[in-house]
Amino acid sequence: MDAYLFAALGLLAVGMIVWQAWRERAVERRRIPADWQASIERMGREQSQGHHRKVRESALQACLRLARYPKKSTLAPHVRVRLAALLSRDPVYPSVVRAIRAACASGAEVSETSLCVSSEYLLEDIRQCMALAEHFGQIERHARGGDLMVAASFHPSV
Repeated sequence: MDAYLFAALGLLAVGMIVWQAWRERAVERRRIPADWQASIERMGREQSQGHHRKVRESALQACLRLARYPKKSTLAPHVRVRLAALLSRDPVYPSVVRAIRAACASGAEVSETSLCVSSEYLLEDIRQCMALAEHFGQIERHARGGDLMVAASFHPSV
């Protein structure tokens, strides 16, 4: 009887160790790796210092790196959410996306030069914002003639 009791306690202990290891592995899988975390924190510090154009460029590079990850990667959605939260505090990005959506509400497409003329932002800033919005699935870009046309994508962004 004592042998069965000790065997049952041993199995219970092994089961608890396996359960704890599985739980820690699941938590680790949802965590953003340290290099991505450091990159996002660096972008946040730069943004608080007012270096918005540099932050948008870094976010664009991060989006390009994420595009190379496999589709079933658990890292990509977490990093995209952190980047979107970072870009929501940018003074230019939300207003450019809003301007594109407002212009596309009245017509099918709008050109990037008309966006530049109708706003006080530089063409470089508008192009950065358009590239980021395209990575997030908020707009679609089409080349027509010598001008780049932009159409808003009203489906939920990633």
